[in-house]
Amino acid sequence: MSIKQSEVTEDLGKLFEAACVELPMAAAKRMFGDQEDNAVRDAGWKAYDSWVRLANDASNRMYANPTFGTLAGRGIQAGLQVTRVVDAVASAIFGNLWPAIGLPTALELQALRSDVKALREELRTVVAEAGRASANDARDDDAYAAARGAEAGNESAEIIWHGYKPAPKRKAKEGKKSVAL
Repeated sequence: MSIKQSEVTEDLGKLFEAACVELPMAAAKRMFGDQEDNAVRDAGWKAYDSWVRLANDASNRMYANPTFGTLAGRGIQAGLQVTRVVDAVASAIFGNLWPAIGLPTALELQALRSDVKALREELRTVVAEAGRASANDARDDDAYAAARGAEAGNESAEIIWHGYKPAPKRKAKEGKKSVAL
């Protein structure tokens, strides 16, 4: 114990010496241009190191004290109890207030999110099918041009064929539900 006490006394002496003697003297000498810049920095680090050692020793002693451990345990337990009470009061107040105001509950929001996700998936499927249908349309255009054959250059045939294009065949829905509500 006396070794620990002498270390604490030594650290207190170093802190006092660095903070109250060396640091002001180094700052004054630097101001008047008598000393290098490093002296102020060294004095500051000496004060900082001794302060950190003192704070570390004090916290170690505090945590080693059984009375502090008991008080800290009770404080944590009391904090958890207060949290439970606050949660219960908040759920009692907002549980009745929420529907009265007309705001959606968490379950309703979750159901809405799942509906939106399902709609996204359905939209992706429809877009993919439309991409395949446009590829089929391109093939239909090629068939249309091949069917016109030699008449394609004839202006009178252009009048006949202008605007006429057979509608592409559509695939069945394959058991999918409609997007409309």
